[in-house]
Amino acid sequence: MLAFHPFGSQLMHRVGAITELWRYPVSSVTGEQVDKVEVSSAGMIGDRRYALVDRATGIVAHPERDRRWQKAIFIRSRTAATGIEILVPECDWQSVDDSGLAASLSEFLGFDADVRPYERTLEASRRDAFALDRYDVSPLHLLTTASVDRLKTLHPGGNPDRRRFRPNILMQSEPDICGFEELGWIDAGIRLGEVGGKVIAPTKRCGFTIIEQEGIANDPEILRNVMRFGNRNMGVYCAPDASGMLRVGDGVFLSRH
Repeated sequence: MLAFHPFGSQLMHRVGAITELWRYPVSSVTGEQVDKVEVSSAGMIGDRRYALVDRATGIVAHPERDRRWQKAIFIRSRTAATGIEILVPECDWQSVDDSGLAASLSEFLGFDADVRPYERTLEASRRDAFALDRYDVSPLHLLTTASVDRLKTLHPGGNPDRRRFRPNILMQSEPDICGFEELGWIDAGIRLGEVGGKVIAPTKRCGFTIIEQEGIANDPEILRNVMRFGNRNMGVYCAPDASGMLRVGDGVFLSRH
């Protein structure tokens, strides 16, 4: 679509619009959908501040390779006025500071589990125990509807629900954008509403994309098609160059490169 947008000395063309924003206060559990969110050069404010851990070892949850953790996706997290809260099935919302939260998590998961702040967060400096970062945190994860629709075309009987891929940003693609096209955007300039930045890397997919969650069945064919047609990649990571606000409905513009 030839709708150009100035960005520094570059001209940018519109590739879509933000249709959903997701924040995950606690890794490996279901996050929260929001209408607007503040971002900084480090990423989405409030995203992935805490992790589930095995209390016996301190090891962070790995649902994609440890079946004990696969029920974690049925746990929910949200950002409340008083801080981060977790909803374990059959329980009420509990603060991450609630002394009874570990018992709720352990009963649901079937082994001793707890929630701890990541080492990189401010909260970790105020705690006796914290979670070691399990991966380098990429600032913003963008998923295109073009790629989701492509997976549906490849596997009509499957359900490539965008929740499988845990994006921060779901972008409704312009009609001329093809599935997996975003993998060719690496190093391009990008503007998300008022926030400028750069596309820095493709998003490599793991077994988390196939596991069962609410309303979504286990389906290995999802990941098989990502491997076949995206070389295991789908979606991209973007690095903002300054702080700003993202809103549902904001246009997404890309520099030609």
